[in-house]
Amino acid sequence: MKKIIYKTIQVVCVAGLLAVSACNTFESEPLEWNTEANVTNPADSTAVNVKRLFYAVYASLPSLHTRISNSYLDAATDDGVPTRDKGGSSSLENYRNGAMSPENIASLDGAAWKNFYIGIRRANLLLETLEGYPSSTKLPKDEIVRMKSESRLLRAYFYFELVKRWGGVPLLGDKIFNYDEDWNIARSSLDECVKYILDEISKESPTSCYDGLSDVMAIPSEELTGTVGRVNKGVALALIARLKLYLASPLYNSSNNLAKWQEAANAAKAVMDLGEYDLHYTASKGADDTTEPTPGLLDLFGNNDAFPNRETIMMKESSGGTTLENDNSPCGYQRNKCKGLTSPSQNLVDAFLMLDGKSINDPTSKYTYDEQKPYENRDPRLTYTVFYNGATWLKRPVETFNGGLDRSNKPGMFTTQTGYYLRKFLGLNETRNDNSDFNGAYHHYQIIRYAEILLNYVEALNEADMDANKTEIEKYLIQLRTRAGIEEGDDKRYGLPSTYTQGEMRKIIRNERRIELAFEEHRFWDIRRWMIADRNESVMTKPIRGVEIIKQADGSFYYNYVDVCTSTFEERMYWYPIPRGEMQGNTKLTQNPGWNY
Repeated sequence: MKKIIYKTIQVVCVAGLLAVSACNTFESEPLEWNTEANVTNPADSTAVNVKRLFYAVYASLPSLHTRISNSYLDAATDDGVPTRDKGGSSSLENYRNGAMSPENIASLDGAAWKNFYIGIRRANLLLETLEGYPSSTKLPKDEIVRMKSESRLLRAYFYFELVKRWGGVPLLGDKIFNYDEDWNIARSSLDECVKYILDEISKESPTSCYDGLSDVMAIPSEELTGTVGRVNKGVALALIARLKLYLASPLYNSSNNLAKWQEAANAAKAVMDLGEYDLHYTASKGADDTTEPTPGLLDLFGNNDAFPNRETIMMKESSGGTTLENDNSPCGYQRNKCKGLTSPSQNLVDAFLMLDGKSINDPTSKYTYDEQKPYENRDPRLTYTVFYNGATWLKRPVETFNGGLDRSNKPGMFTTQTGYYLRKFLGLNETRNDNSDFNGAYHHYQIIRYAEILLNYVEALNEADMDANKTEIEKYLIQLRTRAGIEEGDDKRYGLPSTYTQGEMRKIIRNERRIELAFEEHRFWDIRRWMIADRNESVMTKPIRGVEIIKQADGSFYYNYVDVCTSTFEERMYWYPIPRGEMQGNTKLTQNPGWNY
């Protein structure tokens, strides 16, 4: 029997703009059984097909784990590089070497333009289908309302993802284009796109989807366990908080209008004031018990039993498996299976604090940083983010010294480029006595989590009025550092200085964001919205550093810090170029500044 490949929803593909493409997990019926007419047929009393269309809208959420060259987008920043076999290459390097262009951007970022418009079309098709759809025991009226509202919220999220890459993009409203219609659509302005998103999801908007969403439940009750992973009012508020933080940032707010920073702070505070979200500790500990705080951060990403939890606001659900472990674990654990395809940088490792919350260069730290003992007395988040030489996993030390199990010189082996591998996101696996296999964890991706909201809040407060907001800023930075396992110190300030300028606090907050949210697709966008890629800190014009580790005859190690690769960044790269195919398929599109099409 012929299996459907990509046509539960009728495929329309003109330069990818409004296409609906493959979704291998969406359907398995024969092609002739499941046409668009069947999916949108209100006479379908079982509502099976319309529910599948609803799930397909969710399927359009980005798969952020190892989605580009089996690595993470942040491996295209100063936080890391993609691991390669000797002589190999990665598409991520196009971000670093200035080779990003209208020709390759369509595939470079996972076909983002096409795929987010696929999601928008799916949402529009579902909304049209549900308009007047008869309720039944299979699809009650209140569920129809929720499905419509959730689809509108997801559609707004897709537009946000487009806006942060390209600025203003074509707004389609509820329009579903047919083959014979004019597909030439001009870009709306950035302000028009922002207004559309807010009108769609803000509770202040009388026409928004907000009231039709489920109430906020970080941990759903037993009768609502089917809502795990579905968006709700908390997601709407959190998306607004992220959007407003971006709009207040230098890339979007060139005049530094302080009112925009206050709006961003207010939006983050609205999420916090819900009282439903909190930082996650261990599965057995509550938020008020910080006696074993550090495992909670690892538990959040690697423990099947950690879902649902009070920190996760928006996630993309994933099935269990070992692909993530295979792609990320150090190469020596299973030959030809473990690839360690992401190599965190020395730049990132140096950003992690000492155990007392001071930087490695701070002379007031009670711990003296030693380049030859670089991982002693460090912020515990380092251990749960990065595999470094001597870290323990699966009952043996990681060996990233030259010639060690995890830094092989054998041809064809994927081995770290920097002396480090990515630990974050992998299953816990700490009960195994060997490395014969991995426990398949459910690698749900944290699209928005509460720690980000706290960081959004303190950043916005600092920029709006640091002097007036010192108490609030310090309070929530201390919350994050407490969960991280940072020592409180005699002054109970967890390493925060007693006096500081706004600029000094800005550096503290940005660094806290960097290490707390490492490899969660924030650094890539943060260095753009802050406009520090080629100016101020110039983070994308400095070398990416790593370490060469030599094992001495007495068993000790010598650490030699080296440049791994160089980076380049041009001002035009703050915004993506529109893919060439889209420009050719839609004659009304205008290209972003600095890019030729």
